[in-house]
Amino acid sequence: MIKLYSPFLAVLLAIAGAAQAQAPADPLVRPEGLRQVSAHVSIIPDNSVPLVPNVGIIVGTKAVLVVDTGLGPRNGAMVLAAAQKLAGTRQLYLVTTHFHPEHDLGAQAFPASTLMIRSADQRKDISEFGLQLANIFASRSAINAELLKGADYRHANISFGQDLLLDLGGVRVLMYAMGPNHTRGDVAIWVETDKVLFAGDIAMRAQPAFASPYSSLSHWLESLDRLEALHPTLVVPSHGPSGGVELIEGYRAYLKEVRERTLAEKRAGKTVEQAIEVVGAAMGAKYPDRGRLGGAVKAAYTEGK
Repeated sequence: MIKLYSPFLAVLLAIAGAAQAQAPADPLVRPEGLRQVSAHVSIIPDNSVPLVPNVGIIVGTKAVLVVDTGLGPRNGAMVLAAAQKLAGTRQLYLVTTHFHPEHDLGAQAFPASTLMIRSADQRKDISEFGLQLANIFASRSAINAELLKGADYRHANISFGQDLLLDLGGVRVLMYAMGPNHTRGDVAIWVETDKVLFAGDIAMRAQPAFASPYSSLSHWLESLDRLEALHPTLVVPSHGPSGGVELIEGYRAYLKEVRERTLAEKRAGKTVEQAIEVVGAAMGAKYPDRGRLGGAVKAAYTEGK
């Protein structure tokens, strides 16, 4: 059995623990909240409930693409029902922004005829880390355990390396393997026809979480530049309210400030632990999640000169 990558275990435990502490609401997708946000795109918003993703349903004349599934098969079934109402007899495709349980482990509820799309990097994450984070989530509450009982990753029907173009019939959707940001296998979904971007955890309102041993601050900044160059009119993040390019700009400003402050401490001869303390004190009032801030400082310290 592969052990969870210990330098990042604290970050993942913090994510799970914060979700549990903040969540009187059960982590259930609420399909009754489905709303259309552009000519071809509808979303089921997460209502800022932890461990619930913003779900996307993109409708073309020939096929429908679902983005993310919710935590476990029960949530996946609710997402499927909402998608089928819009799809009718059209072909269903399914993609997830990354392999974390609340995004991916509802895929089992979809019928065998659904075509699952994964990047090669996402498949590597699943192969290397498997259900370890799901087991952490399940240990945190009875409802999490119930939702995740028997959950497993669905095999890919379509795999891609760097990018994939999917024509849904009058709707062009591009999927980009974004490399090591939040996870190694982050996937951005660009609905080119409508200029709607599903950014995953690469750009949100919450602080960035460096949740993988492969996460890279410098690469994350490059990813933000790449996403902004698309000029989206709507950015749908993994979690929290949708917005515009200000979500991308906010993450860029945060990561640059972390890098600048961290490298100043490193050049002054401070250890990484000391840098985390100093940067945390300087930025903590504005960015209160010390676990996520510490993860960003570690990445900046390791990469910087």
